[in-house]
Amino acid sequence: MKKIYKELHKHIIIYFLFMKNSLIGYMEYRANLFAALTMELVYLGSKILYVVVIYNAGININGVSPDEIMLFIGTYIIMTAIYTAFFMDNFYKLPEHIRNGTLDMYITKPLSLQFMVTLRHVNFVLPVPNLIAGITMVVLACKRLGITAGFINIIGYMGILVSATIMAYCVFLIPQILSFWTVKSGAITEIADKCWDFNNMPMIIYNKWMRRIGVFIIPVFFITNFPAMFLVGKLDGIYFIWTFIAPIIFIVLLRLFWKFAIRNYTSASS
Repeated sequence: MKKIYKELHKHIIIYFLFMKNSLIGYMEYRANLFAALTMELVYLGSKILYVVVIYNAGININGVSPDEIMLFIGTYIIMTAIYTAFFMDNFYKLPEHIRNGTLDMYITKPLSLQFMVTLRHVNFVLPVPNLIAGITMVVLACKRLGITAGFINIIGYMGILVSATIMAYCVFLIPQILSFWTVKSGAITEIADKCWDFNNMPMIIYNKWMRRIGVFIIPVFFITNFPAMFLVGKLDGIYFIWTFIAPIIFIVLLRLFWKFAIRNYTSASS
C-alpha cells in the first residue's frame, strides 16, 4: 500500500509539472493562442445554433422538451471542454510517436508509459469558451426545468461527469491504440471524431438498437447523456447500475489492450 501511495504521489506531482509546462508553452506563442481561441469560438457558435433552432421550433422530440435538449447540449459542451483539455491532443499525437519512434524515449522513463503518452499535454485554450458556455446552458436549463441546485443534484451530476470523463478517456483512446498496427491513422481519428459528435443530441432521438450499441457496446451515449439524464430523473434501472460498472470494465479492457499493443510494438527508430 505504501508503494502504491508513493507511485500515485509521484505521478500527481509530475502531472502538475505537465500542466505548468503546457501553460508556459501557450504563453510563449500567444498569436497561436488567440487564433485557436477564435476558431473554437466559431465552432462553439455552430453548436449553439442547435439550441436556437430547437427553441424557435418550440416542439418536443420523442418526449424531450427544448429545455431538456438545452440541458443535454450544455452537458455535451462541458464534456467537450474536458475532452479537449486533457485528452484530445495527447490521443492525436500517439500515432505520431509510434511512426517517428519518439515512443522509445517515453519507454525509458521511470513512469507509466500510458500516463506519459496520454496525459502529458494539457490544452488551456480550447476548453475555456466551451466550459463557460456549457455551464451557462446547464444552469439556465435547470432553472427553466425547475431543477433545484441541491446537494444531491450537484454531487450526483459532478460524480457522473467524472464517470463520463473516465469513459471518454477509455472509449476514444482505444481506437488510437490501433495505430500500433496501422501506418496511417487519419481514418481512425476521423471516425472517432464523428462518434463524439453523436453526443450533441439526446440519445432518445435514435432507435432502441442504436441506443443499446451507444450505451453498452461503444458507449459514446454514456458520456453526455447520463449526467443530463440524472438531473431530469431519467437515469434509472440498468442505466444507473451501468454508470458505476462501465468505467471499471472499460479501464480493465483498455489496460489489457494497451499492454498487448506494447508487447507487439516494434521501434520505428531501431
